[in-house]
Amino acid sequence: MKKSGERSKKSVRIGALLIVLSIALTACGGGGTSSENPDDASGTPEQTTKTPVKVVLNWFAKSEHGGFYAAQEEGIYDAKNLDVTIEPGGPQVSSIQIVASGKAEFGVAHADQILLARKEGIPIVALATTFQISPQALMYHEESGITDFGDLNGRTVFIQQGQPYWEFLKHKYKLDTVKEVAYTGQHGNFIEDPQSASQSFVNGEPYVVEKQGVKVKTKLIADSDYKPYAAVIYTTEKYLKENPETVKAFIGGTVEGWNDYKENHEKINKKINEVNTNLSEDEIAFGEEAQREYVYGYDAEEHGVGYMTEERWRELMKQLIEIGLLDQEMDVKTVFTTDYLPEH
Repeated sequence: MKKSGERSKKSVRIGALLIVLSIALTACGGGGTSSENPDDASGTPEQTTKTPVKVVLNWFAKSEHGGFYAAQEEGIYDAKNLDVTIEPGGPQVSSIQIVASGKAEFGVAHADQILLARKEGIPIVALATTFQISPQALMYHEESGITDFGDLNGRTVFIQQGQPYWEFLKHKYKLDTVKEVAYTGQHGNFIEDPQSASQSFVNGEPYVVEKQGVKVKTKLIADSDYKPYAAVIYTTEKYLKENPETVKAFIGGTVEGWNDYKENHEKINKKINEVNTNLSEDEIAFGEEAQREYVYGYDAEEHGVGYMTEERWRELMKQLIEIGLLDQEMDVKTVFTTDYLPEH
């Protein structure tokens, strides 16, 4: 009986020792199976699920969206734990309506469109701009004799109706004898009329028309002192308030994408061409080269891609009031923020 009792006590001591060793091994990351099971709290932590977000562009994929596609292709969004869907826009697509309805987290629009949306009670907030100066321009035939906006009187202008910049030009230059014809994106009628002018972007349409043997010149809308930021990234007030870290990650990733696109544009242009097969690769390459100054120059040269100022937003607001598109002033500090841009 004595031996039996000693064996019993010995078994208890061994059992207790094994428990202590097991606890020690677990605390040190040992224990065999714990490192093989990602769901085990004592092993490696579970991988965090990426946050899905969608951005709706302001047009079909072009060089002016290169930063988004660079961030996606180069894994920049992935590194920031984002699963980003880039949805191209088009003539029948309103990114503002889509974002306002909650069907996308981010959108791209021009600064004047954002101010006009705020007037209508749509609570969107600008977070970063693609273009410091808009590449929007009027295109005209080299032999037309046009040198300034006032020379458009008495001519046909192919223009998309309701554009704020066109209302500004008509007001400032008293363009009361212009024949306005709806812009369709096709250039046949413009080419046939050497005295006409057409809306364009300096990084797009002139290249297409000159490939057809027509010599053209352009005049930037910004030369009229109407200088809205272009291709501005925005979200809703609600999403910004509820998801500040996601917003910071997306804006930071997009800015990194733009800086990457500057160096790796040839690779990313191929991706843009896959998304928008209506554009040739050489047309995309032309657009990228023509837009560089507008993206990386001006205030962006000192402050980084995406930078915006209160002064520019206030000036734009006053111009929209002057031409009757806004009926009263608003606090532009509620319209935009640069708090989510990466430090430069």
